[in-house]
Amino acid sequence: MRSLVVVGAVVAALAGAGAVVALGDDDGGHVAHAKRHVGAAAAPAVAAPAVTTVQSTAPHPRSSGTGAACAPTVDATVLGVAARIYAEAAGGPNVASATRRLSSSAALARAVRAGDAPRTRAAVRPLLRGQIHRIVITRGGRVLVRLGSAAALAPVDGVIRDPAGRTVGRYSFAVGNEAPIAGIIQALTGTEVRVLGPHAHAPAGAIGSFPITVFPSGARRLWLIGGAPVACTAGREQTADATIADIATRLYRIEATGPTTRRVLRHVARDPGFEAAVAHDDPVALRAAIVRFFRTHSLHVVRIRATTARGRLIGDVGGPFVLAPASTAVTDRSGHVVGHVTLSIQDDTGYMKLVQRFTGADVAMTTAAGVVPGSAAVSGTPAFTFTAAAFPQGPLTVELFD
Repeated sequence: MRSLVVVGAVVAALAGAGAVVALGDDDGGHVAHAKRHVGAAAAPAVAAPAVTTVQSTAPHPRSSGTGAACAPTVDATVLGVAARIYAEAAGGPNVASATRRLSSSAALARAVRAGDAPRTRAAVRPLLRGQIHRIVITRGGRVLVRLGSAAALAPVDGVIRDPAGRTVGRYSFAVGNEAPIAGIIQALTGTEVRVLGPHAHAPAGAIGSFPITVFPSGARRLWLIGGAPVACTAGREQTADATIADIATRLYRIEATGPTTRRVLRHVARDPGFEAAVAHDDPVALRAAIVRFFRTHSLHVVRIRATTARGRLIGDVGGPFVLAPASTAVTDRSGHVVGHVTLSIQDDTGYMKLVQRFTGADVAMTTAAGVVPGSAAVSGTPAFTFTAAAFPQGPLTVELFD
């Protein structure tokens, strides 16, 4: 599915920090313990919409086996996470950044005040920065600019003021397209996502829904359907913990082996300039090629390391604390292996922020060198622990705390 192919890029589009992910705060939840998880983030920019679980006599998607008793807790936790993801499109860091740019652009204000459509279009284009996917700018009810056509969610409305503070125009924009946002929710929760009208009946197999807005002002509901089978744990709290842990590990797998990672790795390994630098064991040319990749917005890569065919290091450029390394061979035109490349599309801080903001769980990481900077200041026993991979190799312990 195409929406899953662009999961990494779309999370970045909602993000404000990190190469691929780092999202804003919001609120949400339904079942008591799920709400404690999902609503734990502080100072939300935009509260997540209230979720509604489905109460039905029809068979539940997880009605077989031991998952039946704990299904309501799992459903509420999953719904809360999905609502938080949607809330990022409505009020995450990229929304705040885009709003600041639109509000502070003197060139945009002058063009809108003059009612000059070509100048308005020219002024707004550099303000998009790959974050704004759709935007409409008006003056006195007249549309000056309309950019973007894909179905988008969570429109943000605002005014454009001149230097004297007078309102000269209005805007409505969105930072998230519908299909990729649905893909993120699908990939992390294991559910199917369906957007229906505000009064539509619950689809077969639905576990719940929450209200959303499609660009520019249409009311809809986002439904989650089905989901992976679960096994009940000792109680509701532990079940919610296990659900959050499943989402956190799914996110890590996406960063380590997902379609976006494979696409970036393939692009880097096949780049002629990069291949030539590796083949000639040229660290200067290699660094130039890597810096070029960093400046390519669609790649979202944070660190790249290359070695010769015999394993000797040529160069390693990027942030010091990154995770989920992926590697492949670098070959010349005749297919001979001239070296190897290892890269990461995510830094440690970005991953920790994403988990905390999607789920409300605090995250701490440690390597053999000690605690990773950016880890939450927590104590006690973690609710869940798993071992990830540090860059370029070695264990990275990830702990989730209530």
